[in-house]
Amino acid sequence: MSEFFKQLIAQLASVWQKLSLQQKVITASLVGFTLLGLVSLMLWARSDSNTVAGFRRLYSDLDVEEASIITEKLSEAGYKFKLANDGRTIMVQAKKIYEARMLLAREGLPANRGVGYELFDKNNLGVTDFVQKLNARRALEGELQRTVEGLEEVKSARIHIVVPQQTIFLEKQKEPTASVVIRPVPGKKLSKGQVKGISHLISSSVEGLKANSISIVDFEGNLLSNPYTDDETALTSFRNMELQQNIEKHLERKVDRLLIDVLGPGKAKVQMAIDLDFDHVEKTMEKYDPESKVVRSEERSDENVKNAPDGDRQQERSLTNFEIDKTVEHIVHEVGNIKRLTISVAVDGQYVKDEEGKFIYEPRSTEDLANIEDIVKNAVGYDLARGDQIAIANMRFDNEYIRREQDSMLQEERWEFWMMIARYAAIVIIAVMVVLLLRFLAKTLAEAMNPPIPQVEIGGPKEELKVEVPEDVQKSNELLEHIEVMTREAPVNISAIIRDWLRESKKSGK
Repeated sequence: MSEFFKQLIAQLASVWQKLSLQQKVITASLVGFTLLGLVSLMLWARSDSNTVAGFRRLYSDLDVEEASIITEKLSEAGYKFKLANDGRTIMVQAKKIYEARMLLAREGLPANRGVGYELFDKNNLGVTDFVQKLNARRALEGELQRTVEGLEEVKSARIHIVVPQQTIFLEKQKEPTASVVIRPVPGKKLSKGQVKGISHLISSSVEGLKANSISIVDFEGNLLSNPYTDDETALTSFRNMELQQNIEKHLERKVDRLLIDVLGPGKAKVQMAIDLDFDHVEKTMEKYDPESKVVRSEERSDENVKNAPDGDRQQERSLTNFEIDKTVEHIVHEVGNIKRLTISVAVDGQYVKDEEGKFIYEPRSTEDLANIEDIVKNAVGYDLARGDQIAIANMRFDNEYIRREQDSMLQEERWEFWMMIARYAAIVIIAVMVVLLLRFLAKTLAEAMNPPIPQVEIGGPKEELKVEVPEDVQKSNELLEHIEVMTREAPVNISAIIRDWLRESKKSGK
């Protein structure tokens, strides 16, 4: 294989020597520009943010304390690294990234998932009871942290549990408490059901811990759990307010979807205000109708008397008891019934182009507003007897900020589109240049390896070349021509002359 490369290099060198100066300049320029274009295109088209100048991302989104420990370990091991994203992202050389990860894994880094029950894998003699309890609590916190971080919406979590010391006095005994700090995955949000599930998960894992003794917040400090678990009155008010807000949002979304289909997106704003009845009322009503009577019971007796002193007789007697009609009703009013509904709708006008192509605002007609009012009333169940109110106003929306954002987005899209076109065009141009280069090199090699055969003209007149000949050469040429003529015309004389020259040379030799 090495002999093949040697021959190839030797042939290329010989071909390069056979090229003219112009061909050498053109070939070197094409090769240089092609390589430069390929390298530039690779650097330009590179979209992998994990690789920067030979460095790849090792770990990202780290805590500052943890990042400092990792960088210290990398420095001790002699690895070169770079920091990005305010020191929360660590990048190492691409060819040593797996070695660095294995090194940090042996050191237990990154260790942001907490320490679990593996803390008791090693038997430590001489540990005090206080340290043993502290380790047990740390292990429990670590296991709960891993469980909570296993949820799809949770990126990281920290759990702190406080277990008071046991006492023989029940009135002085305190209940355990816990606090949880959760960082959700970007773009996702924990629902209230998930927050309650986390509370019950932790309370079920710690003896004596109640769900209302757990506080859950996010990394921005927003309270996710219910803050009114201890006060029953405040908890009831909170639930009532939450129910009212949910109903308002539901009706707003319902009307908003309807108006989007009718008017278009961003053409109407809807706001609901609902007054709910949270009174739990039970009624028992009895109604009597004096005009109606119902036979309750009836008694009838017949008596026949014969052979009596006063003669035979027949006696009939009947007793009928009537009862007035009575209606008994037991009515239970559920909590959360709508007492009154107030609706506010702001409708944008229409924009029509004038002769110059500019948009001119035109308010909507009274008929359009009346139709909008009717469909909104039917959508929310408007009841005039209940005291519901509705207000629809035609107003011009200030969409200047939205227009500026749309223009900016359009410009960015155009820029990205033209950049994509330029990228593909550069790829095509470089591909064409490579093809032309290969074609030119092939042609040059073929010409160098197979030089053209000079053409010989047979027959035909040839142009005499006029060359200046020296005088002595000219005289010798004339003498030779004269001898040639004499040889053709009188060969006998020439042969006699040659014999005489030979005799003279022999005599002189003696």
